[in-house]
Amino acid sequence: MANFTKSRFGSRPGGPPSKGRPQGQKKGKKKNVHRVPKAPPVPKVIDYEDTGQEAAYLKMLIDKETPVVVVLRTGEKLRGIVRYYDRDVFSLGPADGGPKLFLRKTGVRYLYEE
Repeated sequence: MANFTKSRFGSRPGGPPSKGRPQGQKKGKKKNVHRVPKAPPVPKVIDYEDTGQEAAYLKMLIDKETPVVVVLRTGEKLRGIVRYYDRDVFSLGPADGGPKLFLRKTGVRYLYEE
């Protein structure tokens, strides 16, 4: 004859439900919990003077004497070789043999290699 007083899986036989949680709910899980989503991460502001990439690029242009075209904010294009640079200005030796030009970096839209 079989023993029906003990469960096969080692749990207590049925009886009154416990006071802690309603019957049928799993342990550790809460019902209807609304979580506030995390805010998206704020992108870091990059200070281009701190990276050193601009200075390294200008130094490479000087060392290799690479001809460049500088496009000013006014749309004018200047051709030459970068001779000197610092934090605010750089010097351009024009390709036509004219005098060196000192250009403020704030007045330059972009430059590219020829």
